[in-house]
Amino acid sequence: MKFLLFLLKVLWGMTAFFFAFHFSMQNKAVVTLQYSFQGYQWLELTQVPLFLVILCSIFLGVLIGGLGDLFRRFQLKREIRQSRKTIEKLEKEIQSLRGLGSARPSFLKEEG
Repeated sequence: MKFLLFLLKVLWGMTAFFFAFHFSMQNKAVVTLQYSFQGYQWLELTQVPLFLVILCSIFLGVLIGGLGDLFRRFQLKREIRQSRKTIEKLEKEIQSLRGLGSARPSFLKEEG
């Protein structure tokens, strides 16, 4: 079973590589990138292949999304740890209250 999973991962990686390579070969056009704001030019890159612009954009998007997901996972793990500590504390409190004796509190006593 592990071998099949490994084989599927390898095939998936090879397929992704093939499509990225084919995409790169189809989009060799050269573009000029520039960014300016109110006459002040911040960035100018000349002679950049189009596929490089697109693939870098995809990579940055995945990287930013992955970092956001990682941050959220750490938050959730911290909340789980805090909840477990609270549960343990409350269970200990329940056990200590049960150990006080079998006498029921007055509001739980049966009348009759």
